[in-house]
Amino acid sequence: MLDAVYLVATVALFALVALVAKGVEKLGPEARPTPSRTTGRGGERP
Repeated sequence: MLDAVYLVATVALFALVALVAKGVEKLGPEARPTPSRTTGRGGERP
């Protein structure tokens, strides 16, 4: 019985951490797409 309690507590803890991480992610700035790079292969510049 105690094993089931530990299992439920562990799953609940992971769910809580995921919920907090999702909330923190929404607080941050929006990700902007990076501009395309004009370098060639191997870092050669035209």
